[in-house]
Amino acid sequence: MKSISEKALIYHKPLGKLDQLSFDVDKQKPKTPKNRLPFVAAHSERRSAFAIRLFLKDFCAEFLNGAYNTVMHHVKDNLVRNRAQQHDESYYLWAMRFFMEFNRKHKFEVKLVSETTSVQTFHYVQQLSENYYDLMSTCKKKLRQWSRRLHMALLAYRELFLTLCAMDRSPDGSVRDSAKVIKSNILYVPEYREFVLTLLVNYDELKMSDAYLLDLIETQHVFVKIFEKFCGKEGSLFVQKRVRSGRRKRKADEQAPASGAATATQAKISLESKWDHAAPQLSAVLQDGGEFLTNEVPFDAASDVPIDDQKAEAMRKVQRKLRLGEFESAIGLLRASREVWPENDCFGSSNMATEEEFLALRDIFFADLGEDS
Repeated sequence: MKSISEKALIYHKPLGKLDQLSFDVDKQKPKTPKNRLPFVAAHSERRSAFAIRLFLKDFCAEFLNGAYNTVMHHVKDNLVRNRAQQHDESYYLWAMRFFMEFNRKHKFEVKLVSETTSVQTFHYVQQLSENYYDLMSTCKKKLRQWSRRLHMALLAYRELFLTLCAMDRSPDGSVRDSAKVIKSNILYVPEYREFVLTLLVNYDELKMSDAYLLDLIETQHVFVKIFEKFCGKEGSLFVQKRVRSGRRKRKADEQAPASGAATATQAKISLESKWDHAAPQLSAVLQDGGEFLTNEVPFDAASDVPIDDQKAEAMRKVQRKLRLGEFESAIGLLRASREVWPENDCFGSSNMATEEEFLALRDIFFADLGEDS
């Protein structure tokens, strides 16, 4: 054979094809340091005998029926108050993920896992995940432990989303309404919307396993499906920033009407921005329930003001309280006015659902009642 320089090339092994020629056969490959090796998670799955599996299935069903909500309530209370051992929240996350998945695949009943099906649980799991991710950077000697705990928190977070999907498919209307209220609280908060995406962007193969990446992608997929369904079939999601079209130049005689239209548009955008901030808080107040008392009386029988004028003034008071953020007082005044003027359902019906009352308050918030915002 000839080399590139037209000199003789000697190769000491039989060569079938010229492409198989390599000078790196006897070279020692560089060794990768242990701290630069990809993180490989260890999977240990053991399949028990059939009789044992039946026994464990009955045990899980009995535990869900009789003790799950109580146990999870007391465990979380001890974790929040720092009355437990260090890192006991790992067992809390594992139990949440396992029993919620068992309930979803066995005989789905929301009441059996109601303790961990709430916005507060989403917040707590996200808080633990962010803490684990920060400790991965600060406590590098226990990097693998924090990575495994972050993976466990991610699995619990994904199971919460899957439970929401199961609630959407429930034949019970009250269960679907509860899922809608939870989603309205979650999807309006940027921290919840961008949490999984932030974990996906900050993925590091040296610190996190391939199984973690797979579960993270599945979690993002489930979240996108929930977000798509919420924005598509169930209504619109109001955004804080709107895309404005380019302005065209107008003549001098059209500047006065244009300025008036621009002022009205800015006022509408300002109202929508206020509603974006008020909607999650108002939904949370309605979800908590209770009696909303108010010191104001919607109707004064001794007053000389006509009844229709007092009715319009009561509507303006409800709107004013909503725009000022006094949600409990606004709801109490709305319900009191509903009892005074039940005709035509101007203030809503007496047996309206929470979602209907939320939409009625939104209509009052945006209504033009002849009063500046």
